[in-house]
Amino acid sequence: MATKSETKSTDRNDHGSGIVAGVAHGIVPGVVHLALDVADRGQSTAVAVLQDARIELRTAIDSGLDLAEKLAAGTIRLARKVVAKLDDASNETLTGAERVFTGAVKSARETSRAAGELAATAASGVAGQAA
Repeated sequence: MATKSETKSTDRNDHGSGIVAGVAHGIVPGVVHLALDVADRGQSTAVAVLQDARIELRTAIDSGLDLAEKLAAGTIRLARKVVAKLDDASNETLTGAERVFTGAVKSARETSRAAGELAATAASGVAGQAA
């Protein structure tokens, strides 16, 4: 019977060593390789997402700068138009004021000339009656 127990214990030891050897040569390296593949894919995915985010951020900033540039150009165009309109309005106002002042001076000259003639006529009428 001693031989049977030796055989059984030998079978157990050989069979146990075979599992350990199988684990060491098959399962553990497979799990390690799978973990490394998952980590590599995760890293690649993370870098790709970050690159996409960088591209979108750059596009948004470029669009914002274009908008700011167009708004600035539009504001300058508007300011030029406002200045031109104000200049036209002030030109018309000054031209109108010049006409009014010229007309007033002309009227004052005519009035003073007419008053002088009237005074001369009155004086000659008064002087003519006295003579």
